[in-house]
Amino acid sequence: MNSKDYQAIFSSFSNKKIFYNYPLKDFSSFHSGGAADVLLLPSNIEEIKAAMSLCKQNEIPVQVLGKGSNVLISDKGIRGLTIYLHSNFDQIQIKDNLIYANVGTSLAQLAALAASNNLSGLEFAAGIPGSLGGAILMNASAYDGEIKNVVENSSYLNEENEIKELNKEDHQFDYRHSFYSDKPYIILRAELKLQKGKRLEIYEKMNEFQIKRRQSQPLDKYSGGSAFKRPTGYFAGKLISDAGLKGYSTQNAGVSAKHAGFVVNYGEATASEINSVFRHVKEEVKKQFGIDLHPEVKWLGEWDAEEIAWKL
Repeated sequence: MNSKDYQAIFSSFSNKKIFYNYPLKDFSSFHSGGAADVLLLPSNIEEIKAAMSLCKQNEIPVQVLGKGSNVLISDKGIRGLTIYLHSNFDQIQIKDNLIYANVGTSLAQLAALAASNNLSGLEFAAGIPGSLGGAILMNASAYDGEIKNVVENSSYLNEENEIKELNKEDHQFDYRHSFYSDKPYIILRAELKLQKGKRLEIYEKMNEFQIKRRQSQPLDKYSGGSAFKRPTGYFAGKLISDAGLKGYSTQNAGVSAKHAGFVVNYGEATASEINSVFRHVKEEVKKQFGIDLHPEVKWLGEWDAEEIAWKL
């Protein structure tokens, strides 16, 4: 299907909402990757439902993209429709100690808003560069907090284009996992339940976490956050460092010299080059310690099977 075909299918959308053959490099914190065949920036649920209906009628694949802080987008780009849910989809409401937010809302924005309203429970999220949707999808956590501790319920769009609700106990939260992790659903909105706190103490805790982050993580480099999940009984960063890979680099990508748990783009790396760093790290750790590392980052778009076979 070419751009003209897509333009005919999505003609009902404003040209301020939908774009064709749109580069995604700036939509990924790795600062790499190709273009989306079609990119939609919806501002409400009705627009998402309308787009999904058109995709179902025309057998067009769909990919949801949030803030792009934990994904590696293929150099070949993403086929079909990419639905971008970030600042265009970040409506928030507060009632007492409850926050109702669309999934495009950034975690930093949520943490700041909670603090300004004397609400505690999101301090850990202040420096996480992701959106609420991604945080729920993989149960984001840092320091003393996890998103599972504050999510009261959420709503999503299922394969029949129906809006469904999910109660707190049905989210199946686990380490880097939730009910949504292996399902083709689009998370739309969530209710977060926080605790009343003292504003100064909340800000002090947020500041403490952000200082730790700046001191220990390569925030001055393009990266996808923590590269690998923590193997049971080990820390991925320490295993990578012990394997002699801290500071390892190819021409434009490598393992951070500041924190071995991060794969970084030094500026001009392609997604394929970044992928090769991940592969090398996994193979070396397996070779030296017999331990399998599994990526925390998600691979999106059109990849050659051989290129990502190492992930299996």
